[in-house]
Amino acid sequence: MTSPQVDYLIVGAGVNGTSIATTLISLGFTVSVLDRSPDGFVAPDGASHDLNKIVRADYTDPNYCTLAKEAISRWRSSPVLSPFYHEVGVFFRSSDKGTVFKNMGGGSAEEYVENGVLHAGLERDRHLEVAAPGKGGLKREAYKLVDDKQVEEIMKGVGGEVKLGQGLQGMGKSQTGYFNPRGGWAEANNACRALLSHAVKLGVQVHPNSTVTSFTYNPSGKITGVKTASGQTFSAKNVILAAGAWTSDLLTSLSSSSTPLEEGPKWMTRPSAQCVAVLRVTPSEAAQLKDSPVIINFSSGFYQFEPVLVGDNEWQMKIAYHSNGYLYPKPPVECTGKYPCFEDSLASKPTGTREIGAEGERSEDIGYEMAESTIPASRLDQMLEELSQIYPTLASKDRVISTRVCWYSDTLDENWIIDTLNNHPQSCSLNKVKADNVWVVSGDSGHAYKFLPMIGDLFATIAGLSPNTRKLDLSRFRFHHQAKLHRDKSNGEKVQSADSNRFDATKISVKDQQNLRARL
Repeated sequence: MTSPQVDYLIVGAGVNGTSIATTLISLGFTVSVLDRSPDGFVAPDGASHDLNKIVRADYTDPNYCTLAKEAISRWRSSPVLSPFYHEVGVFFRSSDKGTVFKNMGGGSAEEYVENGVLHAGLERDRHLEVAAPGKGGLKREAYKLVDDKQVEEIMKGVGGEVKLGQGLQGMGKSQTGYFNPRGGWAEANNACRALLSHAVKLGVQVHPNSTVTSFTYNPSGKITGVKTASGQTFSAKNVILAAGAWTSDLLTSLSSSSTPLEEGPKWMTRPSAQCVAVLRVTPSEAAQLKDSPVIINFSSGFYQFEPVLVGDNEWQMKIAYHSNGYLYPKPPVECTGKYPCFEDSLASKPTGTREIGAEGERSEDIGYEMAESTIPASRLDQMLEELSQIYPTLASKDRVISTRVCWYSDTLDENWIIDTLNNHPQSCSLNKVKADNVWVVSGDSGHAYKFLPMIGDLFATIAGLSPNTRKLDLSRFRFHHQAKLHRDKSNGEKVQSADSNRFDATKISVKDQQNLRARL
């Protein structure tokens, strides 16, 4: 069975696919979205299917700083998205490590804080920051924390049963940090579903249980759509692959189904498994933590949110690490309806040498930079120890509802990939397949969700459907940019992160490896 041809066929209903579908339907195109999930919305094991995600704009990279400030303004003002945005502020702390990136090539904690405050308040982006309608203007700009009185003011709503820990003490003495009131968190799954539901009302077609297995072609070799595991064919003028952490494996299976690329293709994005734990809190504890800020330990990558109501008076708190992640478990093709837990990491690791991320590189070169193989058994204990530094009364194992994996789609420098498949360095040399109408949108690198209101606009700009009024450096989103980075790395050159604080793995011994990344 073949569906009627549409202008754009999007594979994946996560943050990228949902945002792009909404923009394209608003521009007057016909759009269909395919997902492997039972209802066609973001899959239960997708990164966007989450309690909450951090929303902040203090990037050191000008592209993301500009986009994030406009995105936050849309989070505040969008009738569809604003109910799911909570501007409680983001509290960055260094812990008592002093020089946070010592021997890691990233500078001091003081430098990190100064850069964060500076980029949060850049004059060039002020026109992008718009207050929520009827809320009386913008909140205070980001500021450095120099004493504990400032911390007490930020955390003044917390008390009673919930005690504050020692990790919030010593500001300006044993640790440093800053607070950005113009940020917070978004209800990830709820907001993503709400936006796609809005797009459906505008005319987007959503197709559930659609696991894509191959491209379809016309006689001249041009890609005309996709086939799914059920045998259905979807026809489109343009195909957008927005499969998140599944991207590299999907591209490998799609390329091998017809004309394979040259041996060992590098899609320049590969998955990494990140660690999340969900804790149970009481209604009274949740009330005491209401509107408390997102707190990030930028020395370790640990972060936490205020509790979220998930059922009939049932409150849950998410804690997590933003790190270089783990190789196992890998994203499965089947949609099982749940995330794997930490224990599944070791259980899923093959005993033999394993190719990773469909890249054809062996496990001696694990991950971009320094991802480890499997999640250590001590990881949950480490997370609870981190939480005890902030809320000691909540940091007990009997509160843990679940541990789970959240997959990133990483690139070498944390820039996203938004490019046509024919621009891939290896595929562009093959004349048999014409893929200038196939887009790859991936490489979230753990910091894309906050841009849910903006990714569709960015795609439209890169695709030439709208002008580059934001003066963004669009070359950073191309395959050729990533290919150059891989060449530079192979020549021993240092790769600079899009946010300038990703650790340089060449300077870290295995013994000292912290498996961390600085920002989200």
